[in-house]
Amino acid sequence: MSKIVGIDLGTTFSAISYLNSAGKPEIIPNSEGERVTPSIAWFPKDQKGKIIVGKEAEKALVREPERVISGVKRIMGTDEKITVDNRNYSPQQISSLIIKKLVNDASQKIGKIDQAVITIPAHFSEEARKATIKAGEEAGLKIEHIINEPSAAALFYTNESENNDDGLILVYDLGGGTFDVTIVDVKISKKKVDVKTS
Repeated sequence: MSKIVGIDLGTTFSAISYLNSAGKPEIIPNSEGERVTPSIAWFPKDQKGKIIVGKEAEKALVREPERVISGVKRIMGTDEKITVDNRNYSPQQISSLIIKKLVNDASQKIGKIDQAVITIPAHFSEEARKATIKAGEEAGLKIEHIINEPSAAALFYTNESENNDDGLILVYDLGGGTFDVTIVDVKISKKKVDVKTS
């Protein structure tokens, strides 16, 4: 049976998680044994046609900076093109490569993965949201939902908190490329989160 995962497709680092046998979210380490993967793609000059994502791509920033792509999340949903070896790539195509790396590594540990929920910045435009969904689909996944990153954090807090205090909570996401603030009304006892403003 295939599994559904949660993907944090970050500007600088990305991560993938699933619900373990205890029903708790658990980050799946990548093939390098790390819990986060640099959101970077490298097109090695001496290996035409090959694209490497993650830590090796990050190391290549020093050797071949003109062949390393990073920060694509900042231009998701735009018409901006990234050109390498006279070939144009869209931001969603690069994001798709990052997602494929996460999924391929995770599937070695938990089995077949074909569904995902992807977190996005609260301020993402409709175009950026659609591009994120397409990136996931291009990586071979069915995207069940996309969810704002601060809302995902609030949901986690609501489900994991031993505190029974309901009320308004300010959630801020200080990421590598974004800074989002969301106000949510949480009902811990009902495991309910109502987003008031983002």
